[in-house]
Amino acid sequence: MAHSRLVTMYSMLMLSISTLMGGYVACGAQNYRVPVHGEEYTDPNAPSNVTTSGDGTMNGANLLGIHSQAGWSKTGPVLFQTSDAIPERIVDHLRRAIATWEAAVGKELFIYQGTEQVEGSDFNSLYEPLDDTVNGHYFDYTWALSTGKSPSVLATTIWENSPEDAQAIVKADIRYNAEYYLFGDALSEFGEGKRTIVDMESLALHELGHLLGLSHVPTEDDKYSVMNPSLFIGEGMMTRKLSAGDIERIRQIYGVGDPTAVEALEIADDEY
Repeated sequence: MAHSRLVTMYSMLMLSISTLMGGYVACGAQNYRVPVHGEEYTDPNAPSNVTTSGDGTMNGANLLGIHSQAGWSKTGPVLFQTSDAIPERIVDHLRRAIATWEAAVGKELFIYQGTEQVEGSDFNSLYEPLDDTVNGHYFDYTWALSTGKSPSVLATTIWENSPEDAQAIVKADIRYNAEYYLFGDALSEFGEGKRTIVDMESLALHELGHLLGLSHVPTEDDKYSVMNPSLFIGEGMMTRKLSAGDIERIRQIYGVGDPTAVEALEIADDEY
């Protein structure tokens, strides 16, 4: 990994169930809210200038909910691929999450370039996906071994910033913990064995927010944000709508393209 890289990692960390808010019942099944935290992390194999941040703030960026003020402005829309180990129906959930972010700014933010024959288990370390030329989405069926992270972590977004502008993102990948969680439509699918169902569209909205340049937003500042540091998981639980605050923050980075394309969002409220 080049020494010019600045890589920031966000992780969704599930705490012990005994500390969680539980007992919510939907579709006849128990579900619970999972705190998600940007955790402090030190990779023993990473060069000294590869950093991670618990709050997503870097190089003096201090806007609420924004970690990269320039986003992908240096490269244009994010060219991305998905691992061929991710089923097409799951890719559809990802596409819907992408469409939600694009509707918020009235412009194209992503260009899908199909699948690649790579799985998360093909990488030997957490940051290794950044060494190729693909902005990839990977299911890790050997999560603990290939990322070195706890089984409790749902997914991780890693990114590389431009050496000319530390506020501009030039490369990113998202890795999903498919070893310990089941991803799909939480409104119609159920967990299997010890794997809890996680709504893929909801999780993708959150992780794509990080990939685009957003950081966590405290619940007390915007309780309906998809970037809140907590997520309901389990049968029937999902968060698929941006808050007015999410829309405002993403527009601070990318502006507004076609105003007519976002007209409906201008009157969006914060109620579900």
